[in-house]
Amino acid sequence: MMRRSAALYGIIGLILLVFGVIDHLIAPGFRFFVWVNLVAGIFALVLWITSSGAAIGTLIGQRSTRYGANAIIYSVAFIALIVAANYISSLPNFHRRLDLTSEKIFSLSSQSEQVVRNLTQPIKLIGFFPGGENQTARDLYATYRYASPKVSYQLVDPDKHPELAERFKVTVMNTTHIQVGGPDSGLGTNVTELSEEALTNAIIRATRNTKKVIEFLDGHGEADPDDAQNPGGFGELKKDLEGEGYEVRKLELAQLPKVPDDTTMVVIAGPVKPILPHEIEQLQDYLKREGRIAAMFRPQRADQSVNQKALEDLISQWGVRVGNDIIVDQVVRLFAGPALGLNPIVQDYGEHPITRNFKQRTVFPMARSLTVEENLKNGLSVTPLAKTSDTSWAETDLDTLFKQQKAQLDAKDTRGPINVAVAVNGDLTQLGLGKGETRLVVFGSTDFVNNQYISNFFNRDFFVNSVDWLAGEENSISIRPRSLRASRFRLTVDQFSVVFALSVLLLPQLLLIAGIAVWWERRN
Repeated sequence: MMRRSAALYGIIGLILLVFGVIDHLIAPGFRFFVWVNLVAGIFALVLWITSSGAAIGTLIGQRSTRYGANAIIYSVAFIALIVAANYISSLPNFHRRLDLTSEKIFSLSSQSEQVVRNLTQPIKLIGFFPGGENQTARDLYATYRYASPKVSYQLVDPDKHPELAERFKVTVMNTTHIQVGGPDSGLGTNVTELSEEALTNAIIRATRNTKKVIEFLDGHGEADPDDAQNPGGFGELKKDLEGEGYEVRKLELAQLPKVPDDTTMVVIAGPVKPILPHEIEQLQDYLKREGRIAAMFRPQRADQSVNQKALEDLISQWGVRVGNDIIVDQVVRLFAGPALGLNPIVQDYGEHPITRNFKQRTVFPMARSLTVEENLKNGLSVTPLAKTSDTSWAETDLDTLFKQQKAQLDAKDTRGPINVAVAVNGDLTQLGLGKGETRLVVFGSTDFVNNQYISNFFNRDFFVNSVDWLAGEENSISIRPRSLRASRFRLTVDQFSVVFALSVLLLPQLLLIAGIAVWWERRN
């Protein structure tokens, strides 16, 4: 009877200890429950040991006891390993996150990480929210702090701390103040949108020393950066550039003696009418003064409504020839087969700071071919940035294409891959034009960053990366924050063939073969 009672004490003691440890690991806030279980459990085990001394000695010598002891030791070691792993992972230097979403929407984009990792002085994110609490803001701020030790954050109730709201000129609830440097630096900015894109852009603006100006050439039918309504406008692009900290202006060069001295770069967004000769001279003079230009082309029309000859001649002097053609690529529609497409998808990129670590897809609608001139001048370097697929070609019969919507690869056409974007470096000293370096990025398409297409794939990132390189902001070149969206993908002809064979043909084929084999065996 005593042995049975002693055994019961031992079982109860183990149960109390186990529950005490579990409670300590999962919910350590209730210490009383933990201590009661530990003290009572130890007392019960001591009572069991003192009541069953002789029985314990006999029990230890049994084979089953040894096996049980080994199992207990292994279990304790396994639990200790898990506890140690959890403790180590809770340390700041060992904390790691894993984001399994396809768009990595719960992680900072590589651009945001680069921005905060390259900070030269600390910043503090101060969020003003009702009651001083907002879980979405706390999670987002913590993601920035995780990316860089120079980032800290604080959530503030403006009703309890009106002096902070007044100090940082916060007049709207749900505002984030980005404080640069120490609390007395006086540097910083406010942002009312709670998103990674808004915060990263605000950090860039707050930490950038000088304002950089982008001039959009105007007066020749170029895409309008102030037009956010029409599909062909550049209003969305302007908003993105301003979010990156650039000042966007229009440049009516015909009324000026030269490109303004405070211009960081000039964007020539697909002019329709000819650029006047004296404007071309001004642009050439600007390039000789270490100028930066992003030139974008449109395909020629059969009715000659597009005339870009002057711009083509200017670009050719810097080593790039623009073809009088339009790039055609096949697209695949389910159960319809290949069809004519004027929106070639690009996933082949050259080695250049603009495309470093850039492996995402882009689409270049209504694009002209770009060819690097042979025998480049000493001092010129031209790098292909983006090429179409092997199934594409540069169609030269534009009259048939536009009037009959037909295109066929023939001897006059150029088979893909074809350049649709190139970067130019010009050493002005070696070229005998002055001192320093000039840069150009030439695009065979204008539509790829208009309001309709800028959000397709990673078009926005490709163009803004090009702008950052032209402006000398290489540290900002990366992939911008992505928003949550449905997962989609487009297939090339070869990829569609593989998917169709494996998903539509292979399974019925295997079932048919297996059925025939079973029928044959039964028959014989």
